[in-house]
Amino acid sequence: MSKLIYLGCLSSSQYLETCRNAEKLIKFLDNEYQVLDNVPCCGALAYHISSDEEMQNHTQFLNEWFKENDVRELITICAGCYNYLTHYYPKYLGSDFNVRVEHLLQFISRPENLKKLNLKYTGKKLNIYYHDACHLRNADVPIIEEAREILNSIEGPIELRELENNRINSLCCGAGGGVYSIFKENSDYNSLLIFKQARMAKALLTACPFCYTSLKRIREENKIKTPVIKIEDFIIRLMEGGDPISV
Repeated sequence: MSKLIYLGCLSSSQYLETCRNAEKLIKFLDNEYQVLDNVPCCGALAYHISSDEEMQNHTQFLNEWFKENDVRELITICAGCYNYLTHYYPKYLGSDFNVRVEHLLQFISRPENLKKLNLKYTGKKLNIYYHDACHLRNADVPIIEEAREILNSIEGPIELRELENNRINSLCCGAGGGVYSIFKENSDYNSLLIFKQARMAKALLTACPFCYTSLKRIREENKIKTPVIKIEDFIIRLMEGGDPISV
């Protein structure tokens, strides 16, 4: 094989339906991509508590796994995996790391893929908001406009509105870097503020499983009506003619 769908630890352990939807979406656009069992962790979370030596050892281990499985290209649905694989793997491995890494948003937003998807919505007027994840907007190759290009391509009465804090100035949801574990009140405050900025929304979309986890928890704890939806789930529901904002 040469093309891998890299789901990431959080999604593959907690959000199986989202993983299935991502796989379905990617294979619809390019059926050469595959999912493999027992894929090693990218090491993003361990980076915050490990030494440089330990992380270099892990990047070498995963790189050898890529070589053994003939992985030359991968698409990840996790913002953290994308950020880590595109920044730290070239840093630790240099030219020995030869895997082309792409996030799902980059893949979908290619003009030929948007044309093939030909997304349509025929329901009532729908105001949606998109939250820019830190791992995507702060990456070496930032991913900011791709989600907007995808959502604005949908034919029908869908209006993409912007949060007050958007793009490079978006609010951190408070899920990453151990913030929720150590400073729960700060994490809660940020996630609630994101919802307040989306108060007119029929749905709040995100492309990051960590943001999704944090925002979903806050929604449930505070009985907030606005649903939080991963963007691949939203797209698959549109493709299959279902309610794109059902939870």
